[in-house]
Parts: sequence; structure tokens; C-alpha cells
Amino acid sequence: MMTDKPQPPSIEKVKERSARVQEICKRADANILILDEIIAQLEEENRRSPLYQSRLRRAKRLLNFPEEKPENVESDRDSATTTS
Repeated sequence: MMTDKPQPPSIEKVKERSARVQEICKRADANILILDEIIAQLEEENRRSPLYQSRLRRAKRLLNFPEEKPENVESDRDSATTTS
């Protein structure tokens, strides 16, 4: 009969493993942060692409969204009131 019970790990072993797991978690968090940054950059690039802009305008027209004015562009009415 086998009556040998497994021995619990020593406290030093537990501390050592805990430190390794904490280091792995820190590295995983750092990798996730880098990936988030890369994803944000790719999304920004995608938003600036003409194809994306065209699809977005088409989708807004389809759903009757009000058109947005580009920034720093005054309408004729606004410029007429500021110049007179």
C-alpha cells in the first residue's frame, strides 16, 4: 500500500513561484498595453483612409444623419456676417 502523502511545498518555493507569477503578469500587462496602442494607431489610420470615409458618408446618408461640416470651414452665411 502506498501511504506516502505528497509533501506541501516549502514557503520559499511558494514565494519563488509567486514572484515568478507576478513578473509574468506584469509582462502580460505591458504586452496588452503595447497591443492596445498598436490597435489604436491602426484604427486611426483606418479612419483616415478614403475608403473608410466614403463608406461612413454613405452609411450616414442611408440613415439620414445630418452632414458634418469640416473644421475651420465657415459657411457663406457665417463669413458674410463676420466680414461686414
